[in-house]
Amino acid sequence: MTGMMNKKASVMLAMILSFVLLLLSGCGSTASKDGAGTSQGSKPAAAAATDLPPLPAEVKKRGKLVVGVKVDYPPLGYLDQEGKNTGYEIDVVRKMAEYAFGDPNAVEFVPVNATNRIPYLVSKKIDFISATLGVTEERKKEINFTTTFFDGGAITVVPKGSSIKDIQDLAGKKVIVIKGSTASTFLEKEVPTAEQLKIESNADAFRVLKDKRADAMLHDAVLMSEFVKTSPDYTIVGKQVAMAPMAIGVRKDDPEMLTYLNAAMEKMRKADYFKTLIEKYMPRAGDLDPMQMIPRP
Repeated sequence: MTGMMNKKASVMLAMILSFVLLLLSGCGSTASKDGAGTSQGSKPAAAAATDLPPLPAEVKKRGKLVVGVKVDYPPLGYLDQEGKNTGYEIDVVRKMAEYAFGDPNAVEFVPVNATNRIPYLVSKKIDFISATLGVTEERKKEINFTTTFFDGGAITVVPKGSSIKDIQDLAGKKVIVIKGSTASTFLEKEVPTAEQLKIESNADAFRVLKDKRADAMLHDAVLMSEFVKTSPDYTIVGKQVAMAPMAIGVRKDDPEMLTYLNAAMEKMRKADYFKTLIEKYMPRAGDLDPMQMIPRP
């Protein structure tokens, strides 16, 4: 009798252990597609928004957005100390991904610059551009734009003590611009005698300016305001020019994406999300008032 009871107890113990192991295996860390794990007790993923138009079918099936962004343009789009994409535009894109898939990390960031961003879009290497893209009539011939989500222009930065005081003083001077930028286009029309040094990246442009290989630099107001904060030998002169509201760039043959992005940005505007981002990334930008540069409810 005792032997039978011991046998039954052993079987019961084995069943209990098996059940416990099964529970433990289901509560372990689960790896996501990008290698990040979610453990027991972690915050559950947000649900995708149901009040927005549908994404293009191929993007929805893929399960992530593929977006062209800047990586050298603080505070709009740059890499933080850990090499992760961050900035005002980056967080806008992450919110798009959260709306679309319930996950702000359901996005692949593709580094682009002023020269290659539109070719990348047209050749379908990316779904859309969110890379300090100013809305211009010339660009409208190639691509479509969403509603704008940031307004800005270009300002002139010179070494302190320079004789350059205004945009017209750039005539006959060597001026650094970013190749393909609205500032470059503006200078060609308004001060055609300025000698433009067209450079691909912001880092290289700043290096040329600090090496004193040019008389001035004409570039984005927010970025240059940040530059002079950490470069006391330089100052801003003249007024903001080449005003070009920023928007997201979309292919001409992709109306579903355009409709989705416009609806998503309207949702952000109503929630005053752009204000949240400005307070996070641009509490002050030199003498500029960032709150005047964004859409509000």
